[in-house]
Amino acid sequence: MEKNEYNLAPFADIVVKLLQGPLYDESKSLWNDLLIHQKQINQYVEQIGLELIVEKNDGYAFLRQIDLDESGRTVGLVRRQTLTFEQTLLCVLLREWLDEFEQDFSSGRNYIISHKEFRDRIEVFFKDQSNKVKLLRELDRYIRDMVRFGFLRPIGNDTDSPDLVRYEIRRIIKSRITSDKLEEFKNKLNEYAE
Repeated sequence: MEKNEYNLAPFADIVVKLLQGPLYDESKSLWNDLLIHQKQINQYVEQIGLELIVEKNDGYAFLRQIDLDESGRTVGLVRRQTLTFEQTLLCVLLREWLDEFEQDFSSGRNYIISHKEFRDRIEVFFKDQSNKVKLLRELDRYIRDMVRFGFLRPIGNDTDSPDLVRYEIRRIIKSRITSDKLEEFKNKLNEYAE
């Protein structure tokens, strides 16, 4: 059957993709259709308590729940997730590293970091050797969490040696972890460290 026999909106596939996760400009066809139907998509998703966020310059779009009142109540379509200490630490570090990178405009568009650089940059935050050993032992799992959250994109083959794998820090982290949220995370990390 043809798509229009079901009376589907011309942007139905884009909404489904956005409900599954962020959409990036790397998906050229979907991205172009998103830009064409942006207003219609936003009107559609607002009816179910969502807002379309499109960052053209950074090349991503996603759906955010609309707060229905001051207490942060939503329709509950997207499940909120509590982050562990280690996940919070990585989110803070990724966001800070991206901010540093963006201050140097000569660096190019994408911030790429190797697994080894990841490990080296994280080690300096741990004075307690046992905490450092624990974090480094579990680093691959935490990196996979960041990939699952959409904050990192692996570049290279999974069969490569871990030290050869590189990751792109995705700019969507700026929208997901705003400056206010970043400060809140930093305060919690400081409280934890004390």
